[in-house]
Amino acid sequence: MPGHLILVRPHASLWDGFVVAWHLRQIGDHNGYLFAVDPDYARHPVYCRILKWYGRLAGGHTMVPLDQRSPMGMRTLIRMLQGGGRVVLFPQGTGLDRPDRPDLPGATWLMRKSCPLVTEMRLDHDYPIPRVRYTM
Repeated sequence: MPGHLILVRPHASLWDGFVVAWHLRQIGDHNGYLFAVDPDYARHPVYCRILKWYGRLAGGHTMVPLDQRSPMGMRTLIRMLQGGGRVVLFPQGTGLDRPDRPDLPGATWLMRKSCPLVTEMRLDHDYPIPRVRYTM
């Protein structure tokens, strides 16, 4: 059974991951996703604890640091998807000040290597806290 990959765009707020995790909890049967997270937050002594706590609260989600300078995070995502797991990825990467930036090549590479079911999620940033606009 293939894994499930959710691609979320545009990534323009530090709230985006929290909003997506909560949305997955609200729509039901979408627990236990692995979120690819900027290593500056995933490895930070305070932010890491907050993200782990919120992940458990919002549906048993976990995270992996995804660093462009190291392949370890991407390897973890591939193993998860090839094993039938669930992954959330913001394919545009960091750079929140430019919501119209293109996807980084790693997202396409990940899909080619793991052949997951892919769902695309769009966020609406016209509010102080973003909202899920729609899921395709």
